[in-house]
Amino acid sequence: MAVSAPPLAWRLRVWTRFLAPPEQVWALKTDLDRLSQELWPLVLAFEDRAAVLAALQQGRPGSFPARLYPPGIRWVTELTEIVPGQRFVDRSRNALYRDFEHRHLVEPSQDGTRYVDDVTFTPAGPCPDLVVRLTRHSFQRRHRRAARHLPHDPRATGVVVLRQVLEHERDGAPAEPPPESP
Repeated sequence: MAVSAPPLAWRLRVWTRFLAPPEQVWALKTDLDRLSQELWPLVLAFEDRAAVLAALQQGRPGSFPARLYPPGIRWVTELTEIVPGQRFVDRSRNALYRDFEHRHLVEPSQDGTRYVDDVTFTPAGPCPDLVVRLTRHSFQRRHRRAARHLPHDPRATGVVVLRQVLEHERDGAPAEPPPESP
């Protein structure tokens, strides 16, 4: 009997350099109406939008049911870590992802703010390559759309790094240096 390989996990980092203060970037990236504009034509409909906004403003973790349309996928967003003005982490498991962890990072810089989406995910279902491509495309498109609302560096907008997560990284073990060549 053949042993199947574990599903591949992926790490996607997408960042944009905004020429605006961190407070403005935080406000943009926690505005659910702007999120809807970034995701279009997809719609992430939270059952209780006010509760999501309160959690982000007050730094209060919680679980927030939603549905992703048009496919109608149930998407429960679990906010696990929130530092208002700096970062928040959401997690989900659904029909598209066995695991999905999304770190939203607002990093002050000398001339503005770097906003980073750092996503680790394992596709679910029969078409993992399609899910990987759609995830990359969706996040890059979101950054380009968000950049319409604040001054930004056009050469540093929606910069993408996508790679497979290595076996030792999945277990949370520190990376070992590669062996030296003879």
